[in-house]
Amino acid sequence: MNPGGEDRELLSLISHELRSPAAVVAGYLRLLLRDDIEVPERAQQIVREAEKSSTRLLHLVKELSELAVLSSGDGGASHSGVPVFSLCAEAVQAAAGERNNVAFVCADNHLDTLVKADAAQLTRALTAFVQVTMRERGDRPLEIGGFILPATASAEAIVAFGDPGIATAHEAIIAGRQNAFDRWRGGTGLSIPIACRIFEICGGQFWALPDNSRAACAVSLPIWSSDVWEKSSTEAEAASPINGDRNGATA
Repeated sequence: MNPGGEDRELLSLISHELRSPAAVVAGYLRLLLRDDIEVPERAQQIVREAEKSSTRLLHLVKELSELAVLSSGDGGASHSGVPVFSLCAEAVQAAAGERNNVAFVCADNHLDTLVKADAAQLTRALTAFVQVTMRERGDRPLEIGGFILPATASAEAIVAFGDPGIATAHEAIIAGRQNAFDRWRGGTGLSIPIACRIFEICGGQFWALPDNSRAACAVSLPIWSSDVWEKSSTEAEAASPINGDRNGATA
C-alpha cells in the first residue's frame, strides 16, 4: 500500500468507522463477565473467548489509526539523535524475556552510534522485528547483530537478525540487500507494517535474506552523528568493513 494520499485517508476512515462498533461489542461482553450478571457456566467460556477477540480487534483498529498517522509523512518532526544499538539491546532484552538463546551482539565502541529518529518509535520498530523473528524461528537460537557499514558519502548502522554469528556475516547481509521484505505477513497484527513505516521515515531500508543464509532479515539506518562516521572511517583503514571482527562484542 502506498503510504500517501488516498491510502492514508482510507486507513483513517476504516479506523474511525470500526472503532465505535468494536468498542460497543467489547463493552457489552465485559458487562456479561461481571460477577453480578448471571451467565451459565458454559456460556461464560464463550463470552470470555469473544471478549479476548474483541479486545484484539480494538487493538487492530488502534494500529490502523497509528499507521495512518505515520503515513501522513509528518512522523519525522520530533526526531533527534538516538543511540540505535543501545535501543536495540534494550528491545532484545525486553522481547526475549526468560529465553536464554536470544542475544544482541555489537562492538562496545559502536553502542553510542546515533541515528536520527524518535526514540520510542524506533524502539517499537526494533522490538517488532525481534518479536516476529523469534516467532518465525521458534526455539532456534537467535542473534541480533549490530555493526557500522562505512560508505563513500555516508555511513549506515546495520541491524541483522539470524543465526549465532550473524554479527560478523557482513558480506552475506549486504549481498542480499535487493531481496524484498514481506511487511504484510499475517499473525502479527500491524506491528510489522508500522515498524517498516517507522524505518522508512528515518531514511532506513529493510530486506529479507535467503533461507540458506544465516540471517532472516536486516535493517539499515543512516548514521546521524558525524563523530561516529569519522570513527568508523578510521577503523575501516585497519579492518575491512565487510569482514570486520567481533572484538569487544557484547551480548
